Amino acid sequence: MSLLVQTLSIREQQSILDAVECIEAGALQIVFVVDEQMRLLGVVTNGDVRRHLLQGGKTDEPVTTCMNEEFRSVRIGAPREDLLKAFDLGCIALPGLDEQGRLVEVYTRQMAASVEVPVLARARAPVRMSFCGGGADLTYFFIDHSAAVLSCTVGLYAHATLIPRDDGRISIYAEDLGREEHYSSLAELLVAPEKSLLATIVAVIKPKYGFDLYLRSDFPVGSGLGGSSAATTATIAVFNELRQDRWNTYEIAELAFQAERLCFGIAGGWQDQYASAFGGFNLIEFENQRNLVHPIRLEDSIRNELESCLVLCDTGISHDSGRLHELQREEIEAELSQTELLSASVTLCRRMHHFLIRGELKAFGSCLDEAWHLKKRFSSAISDGRLDDIYAAALAAGACGGKLLGAGGGGFFLFYVQPQHRQPVVNAVGALGCQTQNFRFESSGVTSWRTKIQ
Repeated sequence: MSLLVQTLSIREQQSILDAVECIEAGALQIVFVVDEQMRLLGVVTNGDVRRHLLQGGKTDEPVTTCMNEEFRSVRIGAPREDLLKAFDLGCIALPGLDEQGRLVEVYTRQMAASVEVPVLARARAPVRMSFCGGGADLTYFFIDHSAAVLSCTVGLYAHATLIPRDDGRISIYAEDLGREEHYSSLAELLVAPEKSLLATIVAVIKPKYGFDLYLRSDFPVGSGLGGSSAATTATIAVFNELRQDRWNTYEIAELAFQAERLCFGIAGGWQDQYASAFGGFNLIEFENQRNLVHPIRLEDSIRNELESCLVLCDTGISHDSGRLHELQREEIEAELSQTELLSASVTLCRRMHHFLIRGELKAFGSCLDEAWHLKKRFSSAISDGRLDDIYAAALAAGACGGKLLGAGGGGFFLFYVQPQHRQPVVNAVGALGCQTQNFRFESSGVTSWRTKIQ
């Protein structure tokens, strides 16, 4: 109950004299008559009292005998436009009522300019397709060698919604996993022993208010599309939307890396966070001193042709990218000659960049085949007999090349296929239990916005 409601409301059993004293004590020269449940019954002004007394009324009579039941009111949280119209018609103060007709707020002309409607924040972050260079974005490699990754983002997103609370409670809903977490305060979350990735992100950001956080995704877990990084990026962006001093895109990507890789402990490289944060086609360079995202501007004809020639194929096999990166790192550290494979991957990445920007897409598609065979040499865990069968069936049906997205072991294959051969390839992989998924390139990175709480 607001202070104005407390000072300007009287009970229906009180007298006209009580109303006069209340009117004279306030600057608005009005009181609101309510019942025991705070439902508004009428309003009383000095004019109403004078008229009643001139007609022979007494000041010790109930205030209901002189109140005006024909009053103007608004719903609590009414748009500013409604308030301004009412005040322009001569209203001094407007009672704000809830759905049960109870007096919750009293709006004045001064308050009309500062009415704040509660807001929530939303964000979405796209997943990435990595064409070449994966593995070279691991810190232990590029700390001593130059590295580059070629990737783009597609219109499959992680969606986050953040609803601030008046109390300090925190609720987190991972809708795809069917998991909920509830904490009485940030302090309780910070010391919780078994935090989810989302809770870990909150622990890194340390917001100073309570909230409900919801996350959902357009893609399956373990897809190889960098889904956990998209979820992390979207979550950071939704908090960023409510900040006054906002993080820039590089800072969002770095915070995502910190939360996902360092604090939560998912092994992996840097490319996913940058790709999801920046969006579009990018050549991302990694060096000891700096990481740089170089946007690629493609002619519409090149972009459209590439989109027509790529087939995204779900193998139905989920993978654990963190464990695969750990195995890859162990094998590379155990055999120094593997470093040459990563250097070869970086060289191939730059060749593919050249073919892409010049629109030499047949050569680009053939390079995907080179990238796949190179990738399989990184670790014995990247492919198995079934994945090899899927790849061989796609090539036999007309694909020029392709590769498994992500760290390997499962998830999505990406094939380069001339459109006239698309259906045979779809049929061939479908016969092996795979499903193809339509997609469109996404030129924007993570996006956030505010909206009013309805």
